[in-house]
Amino acid sequence: MNSENTFFTKKIQEIHTKPSGEITHSSNTIFTLGNGENIYQLHPFFESIQNELQNGIGIQNSLAFPCVQLEIQGKEVVCDITIKMERGFLAILLFDYSQHYEHLHEAAQVKKSALLNEQEHELRIKHLEEKRAYLDFMRARIDRKMIGELETIVTKIKELNSLGVSPEQANILHKIKESVGNFHLRAIQIREELDFDFDA
Repeated sequence: MNSENTFFTKKIQEIHTKPSGEITHSSNTIFTLGNGENIYQLHPFFESIQNELQNGIGIQNSLAFPCVQLEIQGKEVVCDITIKMERGFLAILLFDYSQHYEHLHEAAQVKKSALLNEQEHELRIKHLEEKRAYLDFMRARIDRKMIGELETIVTKIKELNSLGVSPEQANILHKIKESVGNFHLRAIQIREELDFDFDA
């Protein structure tokens, strides 16, 4: 129980000041502050609420400020701050939660990284699906528009040959058939190049 009390007393600093900001008492457990120093000049946080504290504006019971980063005399601490207006003075309590907030920050970073990784994975899958759909579309068009049409032309050439043509016409038809055959082969090669395993 004693060690717990020591642990907590090292994490809490009590400061008393006049409404003008002049320090009249400090337990000096986190920051070493001298009597007569002005709290409003120690850090911009206190300066930013000087008007409210001097005039008691909006202070019924107490003010609470979580997760305030203070740097005083070169020492940096993340504190929860409670300020209470007492009769004739301000009671300021600093609770040093630096480690707690550091762990929260680390946990938030881990969570953020996990979310970014998940989004990256989802985008990669979506991209692969779109790519797959586009290649399926291209293969279908090559099959239907190019290969199908070329096969129809070859069939027509065979029909013309069967009608009985002159040797000169047969020679022309043979050359056309060769050219169409070459185009047909290239179209098949293009389609086969589009056939690959996305997951390999």
